[in-house]
Amino acid sequence: MQNLNDLQKVLIIGSGPTEIGHETELDSATVQIITRLKKQGIRTSIIDNNPFSVALEEIQPTNMYIQAVTTENVRHILEKDQPDAIIPILGGLVGIRIAQELIENGDMRRLGIRLLGMPSSTMNQVNNPAALNATLKEIHEPVIEAKIVETTDEAMGLAESIGFPLIVKPVAPRLDTNRMICENVDEMITALNQGFQQSRFDQCTLEHSVVGFKEIEMVAIRDVADTKILISGLENVDPIGIHSGDSILVAPTQTLNDREYQNLRDATFRIASELGIVGVLHLNFALNPADQRFYITKVAPYFTRGVALAARTTGYPVALVVGSLLLGQRLVDVKLPSRYVKQTAVIEPTVDHVSVRIPIWPFQQVPDADQHLDTVMKAVGSTVGLGRSVEEAMLKAVRSSQFSPRDVLPSVSNLTDGEMIRQLIHPLANRILVLIEALRRGYSPAELSELTKIDNFYFVKLQHLLEIEKQIQANPMDVATLRAGRYYGFGDGMIARIWQTDTAAIRKLSASADIMPTYKMVEPTAGEFDEDTSGYYSTFEYENESHPLGDRTALVLGRGGNQLGPNSAAEYFTTEMLKQLKRAGYHTILMNTNPNAIGIAPEFSDKQYVDPIQLGDVLNVIQVEQPDIVIVPGNRHFLARELGKLSLNLHVLPPDQETGEPLPESATIGVSLFVNGDQKVAVGVMDLIAPGMNKKLSQVTAFRMPAELPKAKRLNLVEQAKQAVSERQLTGMVQVLFAPKNAQSKQLAVVGVRPTRLTEMAFLSKVTGVNWVRMLTRQHIGTLDDAELTAVNIDLNSQRVALMNAAFPFRQLHVLNRPGSTDQEVGATIAFGSSEALTLTNLSDTAELDQIINRTI
Repeated sequence: MQNLNDLQKVLIIGSGPTEIGHETELDSATVQIITRLKKQGIRTSIIDNNPFSVALEEIQPTNMYIQAVTTENVRHILEKDQPDAIIPILGGLVGIRIAQELIENGDMRRLGIRLLGMPSSTMNQVNNPAALNATLKEIHEPVIEAKIVETTDEAMGLAESIGFPLIVKPVAPRLDTNRMICENVDEMITALNQGFQQSRFDQCTLEHSVVGFKEIEMVAIRDVADTKILISGLENVDPIGIHSGDSILVAPTQTLNDREYQNLRDATFRIASELGIVGVLHLNFALNPADQRFYITKVAPYFTRGVALAARTTGYPVALVVGSLLLGQRLVDVKLPSRYVKQTAVIEPTVDHVSVRIPIWPFQQVPDADQHLDTVMKAVGSTVGLGRSVEEAMLKAVRSSQFSPRDVLPSVSNLTDGEMIRQLIHPLANRILVLIEALRRGYSPAELSELTKIDNFYFVKLQHLLEIEKQIQANPMDVATLRAGRYYGFGDGMIARIWQTDTAAIRKLSASADIMPTYKMVEPTAGEFDEDTSGYYSTFEYENESHPLGDRTALVLGRGGNQLGPNSAAEYFTTEMLKQLKRAGYHTILMNTNPNAIGIAPEFSDKQYVDPIQLGDVLNVIQVEQPDIVIVPGNRHFLARELGKLSLNLHVLPPDQETGEPLPESATIGVSLFVNGDQKVAVGVMDLIAPGMNKKLSQVTAFRMPAELPKAKRLNLVEQAKQAVSERQLTGMVQVLFAPKNAQSKQLAVVGVRPTRLTEMAFLSKVTGVNWVRMLTRQHIGTLDDAELTAVNIDLNSQRVALMNAAFPFRQLHVLNRPGSTDQEVGATIAFGSSEALTLTNLSDTAELDQIINRTI
C-alpha cells in the first residue's frame, strides 16, 4: 500500500476544451477535488487551456499553467515544478493518455513522481483493449475476443473468422471515438482508415458485434483497503449499437432482475480490485436478456458523464469522497459534509426516485452532419428529469430537452408510415418522439420492442403517458384529470395547450383545487435517515421536504442542457455569479436540468432544484422560496418577459446577447469597457479574427489581446469607444466594434455596440486577472464599490499576448472541417506568449491557428 502521508504538491492534468464526449462535468469534479486537497494542506497545480474553466479560478496564479494539455507540456511542468504526484483521472481520456505516455517514456520513474488513482500497470491497460482483455480473462470476467490489426490486409484475413457484423475500435484513441459497427467489407475498410488515424499506435481492434444487447453501466468507488461501494447502476434505454452518450439513460436500473443486477455488481467489484483502482470506476456491460450472459465493453477508471449522473441521481458526493481516497484515506475514515446525518462515506446509496437523462444534439447548428444515431457519439449535452415514476422523470426530461419556451413538445405526426418504420430501425435524434408517435398509431409495445430492441417495459411506460394524455384531452378543466396529469409529469404549458387555454388558467385551477407540487430531497439513503442535503425535485404527493432558506435569497435559473454556442462559457458565468452572490451574503438557489453543470454542485449554491426551466415550474419554486432576487439568463426571452410582468426583483444575467442596435456585417477590432454610471473602465482592445476567407462578424471565433496596433492607436480607440457608449447611455460590460471606414482606408470607425459576449467575458477575466463576471453581478445587486472600480488598472499595452480560439465539433461529427460560426462553437482554447510566438499574420485556416496555440508555452 502506497504511503501518501508525505504528499505536499500535486499536479492535476486538466481536460482541455469542451468537446463531444465531455463537457463541464470534468471541470466540476476538478473543483470539488481541489477543495478536498486544500483542506488537507496540499498545494495543487493544474494544467489546462480551457478559458471557461472554473477550476482555474480556484488555483493561485503561481500554480496555474494555462497551456495546451500535451505530454510535452506536462513533462516540462514536472521537471520544473517537481510535484510529488499527478492526478490524470480529471482529464478524461486526454489525461489518461498523457499519463500513459509519461509512464512508457520513463518520465514518471526518472522524476520520482507518483500516479494517483491506479497502478501504472492498470494505466497501461486502459487504452489497450488486448492487454485489458487478457487481464479480465485471467479473473474469469467475460470479454468479447478482440484481435489487434495494423493493416487493412491483416483485417481482411481476420474478418472471415470473426464474422460480420463486427466492431472496429482504434487502439489508444486520441479522442473518445468509441466503436464503429461494420456490416460488410466496405464499411470495415472505411472504419479502419478512420481508426488508424485516431490511434496513437496506428492500430485497431476487431471484435464480434453484440449489437442489440442491453447496455448497462455501473459506477463504483474503491479505497486502498479494498472497500468498495456501488454508487449507482445506469440503464441505457437504447440497446448496444447506439452510443451510450446518445442513448436515453435511466437510473437506477429498471428492467434487470436481482440475479442480473448482482452479477454485474459483483463483476464491477472484482474488476476494481484486480485493477487496483483507488477512486472511481465506470464500467459498461453488454447484457443478453435472453440468457443473462454479459460482456464487459468499456472500463473507465476516471470521471465521466456517467459518474456525474450517478452523483446527481443519488446525492452521494462522489468527487469529494474520491478526493480523499486519492490521498490514501480509507472509506471508513472519510467524513461526509455536515448536511449528511450519517457522516461516514460508507453508504451504498439507495434512492426512492427515478432519473432519466436525454441527450441534446447539435444538428440544428450543423445540419450537414449525419443525424443517424450509431456507435459514434454525436450529442453535445443532455438534460435530466427526476420523478417518483419512470413516466414523470421521462416526461420532465423530454420537456427540458426540447427548449420550447411555452412548454410544449414538437410533433412528428407528419411522418409517413414508411418513414416512421425507417426511423425506428435507423434512429435519428428525434428518437423519443418517433417512439411515442408509433404508439399513437397503434403499434403495440411488443411489436416496437422487437423492432428496436428496446425493452418492452419502456414502451408500456410511454403508452401509459399517452393514456394520461387522452384523459386530459377528454376532460377539459377537470380537477381529477389535472391532478393525474401533473403527477405524471405534464407541465402547465402542455395541459394548457391541450385544453386550448393559457398557463394562468391552469395555475388558477390548480390553486383552487390545492394541486401544488411537493418537493423531495435528493439524498443517498432513500429517507432512511433524516438528511439535510441540498438537491430537490418536484412531484405531486403529500409531504413537502423543501422549506424557504430564509432572508436574502437569490434564485438563479440555469440555461439547461449544453448546446453549441456559448454554453460552456455560460456555465462559467453562472458558477462565478453564484460565488459572488454567496460572497455578498445571499442564500443561493439554482434551478437547472443539466446533470453535468458545474454550478449544480453543492459547493456553489445552498440549494439546487432539478426541474424543467419552464414558466410553471419556475413559478412553483418562486412560490416556495419567495426569493429577494430572481436571475434569468439572457437567452430565455419568453421567461424574462413573463416573469417581468410580476412584482419580482428580476435581473437578466448574463445579458441578452441579441439586444441593442443592429450589428454590422463585419468588424476587425473590439474595445471592451465596463460601464458603471459615469465610470468607464477600459478592459481590453482586441483583434477580432475570422479564420478563412469569410470575414463576417458571425465567424469571428478567435481573439487576440492586445490588438496589433500602435499604442497611441489603441488609446485613441478607447476614447472613441467611451464616447460611443456615452451617446447610447449603456451600462455593464459592453464591446464597441470597429472596422475600416472603407476597403481603401486604414482609418477605423465605430460600426456597432453590443453586450460583451460570454466567451469574451471569460477570456477577458483570464487575461486581465479581474473577474468581470463577479463585477457585473455586483453591479446588478448594488454592491459594486465605485472606488474599487476606479482602482482597477488594466495594462492595455501589455507585452504578454493572449489568444483565444474557438473549438468546433466538426471532426467528431465527421463533417467537412471548415471555419465555423459563433453558434457552432463547442468550446475554446486559450494561450499566452510573446507577440512573435502568437503572430496571426496571414492566417488562412483554423488548423494553422490550432498549431500556433499548441506550440505556445
